[in-house]
Amino acid sequence: MKNLLLICKGFIIGLAKIIPGVSGAIIAISFGVYEKLISILSRPLKLKFNDLKFLLCLFIGMALGIGLLCKGVKWCLDVYYLPTMLLFIGLIIGGMPEIVNAVKNKMDFKFWGVFFICFFLLYYLININGGDNTSSSSDLYFFIGATESITTIIPGISGTAIFMALGWYDSVLNIYEGISSFNIEPMVIVLFLSGFLISTVLLSKIISYLFSNHKVLAYSGVLGFMMSSIFLMFKDIFSYDFSFLELIIGILLCILGYLITKKVNIFFSKL
Repeated sequence: MKNLLLICKGFIIGLAKIIPGVSGAIIAISFGVYEKLISILSRPLKLKFNDLKFLLCLFIGMALGIGLLCKGVKWCLDVYYLPTMLLFIGLIIGGMPEIVNAVKNKMDFKFWGVFFICFFLLYYLININGGDNTSSSSDLYFFIGATESITTIIPGISGTAIFMALGWYDSVLNIYEGISSFNIEPMVIVLFLSGFLISTVLLSKIISYLFSNHKVLAYSGVLGFMMSSIFLMFKDIFSYDFSFLELIIGILLCILGYLITKKVNIFFSKL
């Protein structure tokens, strides 16, 4: 029963990782599995049997959650790009008040310094090489795995939003879709998992230290990344042609997305 409950928790965390704005790490914190997960991932050479069982159940649930949503999300982006993107932006914005409330009385000079550094750092990284972030080389999958690790470990940051801003979201969906259907090149899995595991081992202890000892500055960085992602997503979607009806529907979906994320975070905070 305990393992089944853990799989169910992993399932919801997996859904959160696909839906922009709902942080998988925040859901993991609400479910009481975040600290144990970070502890296990930070000591890969000292894993015990119970640790492996915990990871297996959690990751099975996450894989099921991701597999169920990735095809639907990809179809919506292909057919209804503007409304879907505005829904996602609303979902991202809806996750911000919880983080702001945690640090709103501590926004000093250092806070804003870290915020703007992270904002412009992400903007620079995304626009390097003239904004061309697609890659035909195999290192793309390694960096996708590394980015997936970073956005999984840091609470409050939407990995999907970062992938969208980087122009990697379709590639991520293709990876997840391929894994769920067992139709993916082995080298892609190897590179993706290598990036994920190496980044996790290197960052888990650092992230744990930052959130334990410098929580306000850590959240200022999270907010900087989130705001930069939103800005870049707006910049991208309004470079396309769209009808007035699409815009109206998109605005309504943006408001709906904001309300959904806000309600979801309130719900899980009470569990």
